[in-house]
Amino acid sequence: MTSEKYTCLTCSEQFSEAGQIQKHLSTTRHKSVRLESLDETLECEECSDSNIHQLSIVRYGFNDMSLLCQICLEKDNKKTGETPSASYTLSNGAFFNKLPQYLKFRDIECMECGDDTHLSVANTSSGQLVICRKCLPKYESDNVKFISEDSDDFLSELLGIKEVIIKKSSRKRKSGKNGGGKRGGKAGRRTRKPDPDAEARKAHYLQSKQTAKDIKSGTTVKAIGSNGAANNKTSTTGTKNNTKPTSRYGKSPSVSGKSTPKPGKSPATSGKSTPHFGKSPSVSGTTTPKARSSTPVNDPKNKPKPDSKPKNKAVNEKLENASNTKPKPKIDKKTPTEKAENKSKSKENNTSSPKEPKGQAPTKLGSKKSPEKDKTKESSSKTGKKPESAVKSDKKQKSNVPQSYSKTKSGSKAQQTANDNKKSGANLPSSKESSLVLPPYITKFHPSEKPKLTYDSMNEYFKEISFNVFLEDQLNNESNIIDSSNFTISWYEDLDKKNNQFQLHIPMRPEIIDKFLSQKLKKFKKNPFSVDQAIFLILDDEIMWSGYIATVDEIASKKGRRVKKDVIELIIMLHPWSQALPRTVHVSNLKILPASQPVSRVLNAMKTINNASFTRMLLGKEPIKQIDFKNFLKFQGQNLNESQKKGVQSVLNNSITVLQGPPGTGKTSTIYEIILQLLDSLNTYPILVVAASNIAIDNIAEKLMTKHGKDILRITAAEKERDYNRSHPLASICLHHKMYDAMPMKYQQVMDEMKRGMAPSIGTTAYKKYAQERFFLSNQIVTQAKVVLATPVVAGGIKSLNNVRVVIIDEATQSSEPTTLIPLALPSVEKLVLVGDQKQLSCFSLIPNLSLSLFERVLLNGTYKTPHMLDTQYRMHPEISEFPRTKFYGGLLKDGIDANARQSEGVISSPLYFWDTKGNAREQSVRNFLREDGGYTYTNRDEIGYIQQVLRTLIITKGVKPEQIGIITPYSGQRDLISATLVKDDVINPSNEQMKTEVDIDDLKNDSKPVTIHIVSGIMIASIDAFQGREKDYMIMSCVRSNTKGVIGFLRDERRLNVALTRAKYGLIMVGDKKCLQNGDKLWKEYLQYLDSKKAIHDNDTFGE
Repeated sequence: MTSEKYTCLTCSEQFSEAGQIQKHLSTTRHKSVRLESLDETLECEECSDSNIHQLSIVRYGFNDMSLLCQICLEKDNKKTGETPSASYTLSNGAFFNKLPQYLKFRDIECMECGDDTHLSVANTSSGQLVICRKCLPKYESDNVKFISEDSDDFLSELLGIKEVIIKKSSRKRKSGKNGGGKRGGKAGRRTRKPDPDAEARKAHYLQSKQTAKDIKSGTTVKAIGSNGAANNKTSTTGTKNNTKPTSRYGKSPSVSGKSTPKPGKSPATSGKSTPHFGKSPSVSGTTTPKARSSTPVNDPKNKPKPDSKPKNKAVNEKLENASNTKPKPKIDKKTPTEKAENKSKSKENNTSSPKEPKGQAPTKLGSKKSPEKDKTKESSSKTGKKPESAVKSDKKQKSNVPQSYSKTKSGSKAQQTANDNKKSGANLPSSKESSLVLPPYITKFHPSEKPKLTYDSMNEYFKEISFNVFLEDQLNNESNIIDSSNFTISWYEDLDKKNNQFQLHIPMRPEIIDKFLSQKLKKFKKNPFSVDQAIFLILDDEIMWSGYIATVDEIASKKGRRVKKDVIELIIMLHPWSQALPRTVHVSNLKILPASQPVSRVLNAMKTINNASFTRMLLGKEPIKQIDFKNFLKFQGQNLNESQKKGVQSVLNNSITVLQGPPGTGKTSTIYEIILQLLDSLNTYPILVVAASNIAIDNIAEKLMTKHGKDILRITAAEKERDYNRSHPLASICLHHKMYDAMPMKYQQVMDEMKRGMAPSIGTTAYKKYAQERFFLSNQIVTQAKVVLATPVVAGGIKSLNNVRVVIIDEATQSSEPTTLIPLALPSVEKLVLVGDQKQLSCFSLIPNLSLSLFERVLLNGTYKTPHMLDTQYRMHPEISEFPRTKFYGGLLKDGIDANARQSEGVISSPLYFWDTKGNAREQSVRNFLREDGGYTYTNRDEIGYIQQVLRTLIITKGVKPEQIGIITPYSGQRDLISATLVKDDVINPSNEQMKTEVDIDDLKNDSKPVTIHIVSGIMIASIDAFQGREKDYMIMSCVRSNTKGVIGFLRDERRLNVALTRAKYGLIMVGDKKCLQNGDKLWKEYLQYLDSKKAIHDNDTFGE
């Protein structure tokens, strides 16, 4: 009997004895069983059938064992003409008794190098040895008799089987668990169709394994304060261990070694990923550089044996404590602390990259005071008075000089978050340990007080951008920060690695897994981390190092073959712009923040961008070339104006083009013409079209469908797929629908279950095959498309976009500069087109330095001298457009339609209508962090009564359809209150429909971004910011602000007012306090005077009188 734990997947009941699970399955006829120690479902090696009643463990002589279902067994018997010597099934009661023998046979590998081919076994007085042909000479002098796997006595020696076999088997053990790609790996069971990519995948896999060995090889030392063993070193190089192992199972995992994937696992889907080269399910589009070490290459299979002394006892002790195990290896007391520290310092002084300044004494950092909370300012990040940055620079200090640093006084949320993190940090050291001392080569980075327009080097640029995205990620994902009580960190001692990479061990505790892994994926994936995911190492909440995961492995904290892997081992490679690591700092001052997916993709783009034209543009020092040449073109659009045609010509002539498109000037039509010219005239593709909002992308896609429906592909984020269902106008070009239609029926069921938020009902191995099939199908569909449309962040997750030649970014002012880098980093991009309007709202961020888009920066720094402006608007009634045209665009914008084209007979008397509340509807402020104004959001309940009156008149009296109406307001609090009120209004919402919510953006995500749109009975309600890029026939604006002091907050923002005034086609109706607005800002005063001249201001008690 075995002490293995079994789980019945049908009823989820667990059993600890083979007899118990045998009886349970026989009486209940339940079908599937999972082995808890290996976290695998028992299934057929060939077809993955998990019906336990159909499975047999079969043995062929003393050479081979297999786990097959009855159908595959019969096929195999016919194929080979050979019947098994023994068969162990559930019905004959021997299945679970023989299961340990089968698993041992299936998983054996060389104890020295981890190879699973050409093995030999020997039983000695000190234990069993399993050695491959290459390592066998090491044991020749020991007079040990080995039995080869080709021998008829192999299983007898390995498993101790003493049965008499009459018929000699012609079979022999195949290539181990990886031999044929199936679990159990018995290659050659049936003839397979030739795979043209097999050799390439094999080469990729072998190269990935070698790179993993190179990266992980070297000597490490634990960080100071890590379980009191900071100076115990461990070597992960391929040194020979002279102590002979006594394990019964070939080899045992060690702390610093690599966890061998389970049989049948593909690098594509396993959480235990390895570094990658080229295209594979495991890659994320970039190549992990090889370690530049002269140290002998490490073989991760060369690990301490069960009876040998572990090389790093401190690591074992830490990990065993982390998993609550009782045995604790003793600390090696032979190596004095001083000796290790001296050796460490000696190596640090000899390192060349990055250099550590000599002759500077470490600076002791004093105690820190909590920053004072500033009063909330009623200013927007879009105005000159932005919310304060998370970290402000101290003008008296130079960033390149070590300093005694204390937290600056700032009322920003990022700084407050840092303080809260510090207060709640677990495992705090003693006062002596916590007296933080910065090494002289580590400095606190001070970001620019305002967005920088130019940079002296790409290194300076990357430092600024990476620090700012770190601040935003820290602010938005505070709960994801891992403190030092939940990880062990080790520094590399090798000169070429000591400041380029480090090692993390994170126990797989439920609280850690729950943070990063969704409930439905826990069935298939225990490890929430993946190769190329960005990681921030944080010192004292303010100094950070950015890097990426180079290797991910699951290892066991205890010795033994059948122990559960309960620790995640990560090797983190630093980005090249990072400073030297804090090797002499106490571990209690360190934290880890796994970056969010958008930030990971930004940082990955930063380390791969290499286009010379783009890097010059990012530095902002050299003028961007603008060639003005008139090509002979046959334009596809019949009604293109001259400014649109000039824009198309510029794109064809230049590698970088900036197009300014004011409201209603036909940006979408111009982009459509650009794509047609590239496809039809120049035969240039693939083309990637991105925008921060889905509505902008969809508008372009809808235009393209009529002529190039077969050549375009719309890719959405996974969470948006349900919005693009089969009834959506773009359903036929959506990637997720194309993939679904191409999938086998069994995988379509998996996709259906996942759409419903359910855990798929298939086993782990089958799920991995599904994920692999999904990956290759996705690649195939994407590579066939000529035009791909997605948001920038989604585009960063598409592995097969490396051949894109043209990138078009619509609404470029709405995309933050970091996310704009994602498509720019694609290796084959030749042309970049930025389309936007700097006169409208920019992207929103709680970090002010991220509020400037790349579009705006190239105009502000003067490197793009003359942007091409689309100069004719076709949206608004001329009376609505008159003020924005003259005030915001200096008279350069013209009307392309006349008043007759925008007449609304019998609806409203004038296209402009301002309803003055005369101070009878006062504002209310609500304290709410992470809102647009940095602390308060405002509501005005009485103004909603005016809005209800307008809506009833338009819908009931004038017959306007609800879908023709939009409501905008500056504040999210008012948006929510309007929506809640209209839902309960029986006249406006007679069918009592529930409010629908849309979130239309895919950028560096945070809860404060004003992008939520509400729909009540067809009426769209949103903040001004969220309505940018949209239009409606009739717009109603709730101004909200009404007070005696004339304070109107970020309503003073010129760009916000421009957006608000340019959404309506036929009529703009505004509800507000005239006196408060005109006293609050000169621009509002000027606009109200304009309205007064048009006799558009009304103060009646009833709308329309």
